[in-house]
Amino acid sequence: MSHHDGRTPSRPVPGRRRLAFLALTMATALTAAACGSSGGSTDASDGPVTLTFWVKSPFPDSKVLLDLWNKQHPDIHIKLDVVSASGNTIPQAKLLLDVKAGREPDAAVFDTEYLPQFVTTGSVLDLNTVSGGNVSSLSSDFESWAWSTVHVGDGLYGLPIDSGPLNLYYRKDILAKYHLQVPKTMAEYVQVAQTLHQKDPGLYLADFPTNDTSVFTAMAWADGAKPFRVKGDSWVVDIAGKESLKVAETLQQLLDDKAVMTLPQFSSEWSQAYNTGKLASWMSAAWAPGPLKSFAPKTAGKWAVAPMPQWTPGVASNGNWGGSSAVVFKKSEHPKEALEFIKFLTTDQQAWSDYWIPEITVYPTNLKAQKSPALGKPDSFFGGQKIYDTIAASNHTVAHDFNYGPVANEWFTTEQNYLSQAVNGKMTLAEALRQTQKTVVAYMRAQGMSVEAP
Repeated sequence: MSHHDGRTPSRPVPGRRRLAFLALTMATALTAAACGSSGGSTDASDGPVTLTFWVKSPFPDSKVLLDLWNKQHPDIHIKLDVVSASGNTIPQAKLLLDVKAGREPDAAVFDTEYLPQFVTTGSVLDLNTVSGGNVSSLSSDFESWAWSTVHVGDGLYGLPIDSGPLNLYYRKDILAKYHLQVPKTMAEYVQVAQTLHQKDPGLYLADFPTNDTSVFTAMAWADGAKPFRVKGDSWVVDIAGKESLKVAETLQQLLDDKAVMTLPQFSSEWSQAYNTGKLASWMSAAWAPGPLKSFAPKTAGKWAVAPMPQWTPGVASNGNWGGSSAVVFKKSEHPKEALEFIKFLTTDQQAWSDYWIPEITVYPTNLKAQKSPALGKPDSFFGGQKIYDTIAASNHTVAHDFNYGPVANEWFTTEQNYLSQAVNGKMTLAEALRQTQKTVVAYMRAQGMSVEAP
């Protein structure tokens, strides 16, 4: 599911003590993940099976989804556990604590960026090890880049549900008023932002948020960045690689020229800037139309969607912000049934047409679901544009082989802290990335992980 519901207005992080159980080497973690027991009895014929299903909120009208499941599988009952943020704890952090305490569910859905972190605990089942599961045959059912995000090393640890390819949501009327073309490259994006603000100092093309690194990360992904990758029994960490530094240097121009706003994303001031027309575009994910309609209702009909401006002219390459995956935990006594359930969540076409698309408004990684009639309708908020035609094209061009790494929380909050300092003029964005690299590498090594760094 989309990340905006899980990260606003900030991205709290479990403290070092809460993540102390991650002090495993990747050798131990990946071996345990691949070879651990997948639980006890898997024979549903002995009687009804009950599976505990963990998911983060919001998860509205889940009865629609579970009623559909129950009709197809009357002998496999689902006990739903919906967990919301509490105080300074995000849902995934609570699930990590449940794993540490041995309270994990049979199956769960959570933000894909946390998957490597859960794999590192050794608690998530490699779906290839489920006898008769035949999960490798599902690869052709999903967007290929999304299929790669549920792998860590050689293991397949989940099935992808939705995705968040970046697009440029922009005000058609504002660009037309100032005779500006929709930017097709990042160089043009910078130029349009500078020109718009020069022509009207009260207008900005974009906001560089101080409370979320998501768009920055997705833009670096589009440029080919690989901040984390597995190499043997180690993690190679390259947060400040050349692709990420290119993003930093490009956006630094806009900060130096004061040609972007720097409001916290999803704050009331930020939302008001869109609703009153002070902000003329939003570089955001496939799930963005829903929240955009809710916080900028006065602007209905004035928007359009274009592909994300490209880093290399003529080369379509995109990044992703958001998306979730479904996993099975090793402690499940019914791994076959749990696998059947997450297959249903991710591939059942009625589940997509009746629940995921209309109720959660997410964009599917499942290729058949991408052809749903619900995604082919004109959208009046966007002047009648069939916006998912553009979103689909963007989804097909997301770069492959991007990995969030085993310490997502630590990475995000560290980078957010340094990028915020850069926005406030205390360092450059490039320096913020280099500081993040040093801090995260030191943290991972302190947790006992094997780390290689450039």
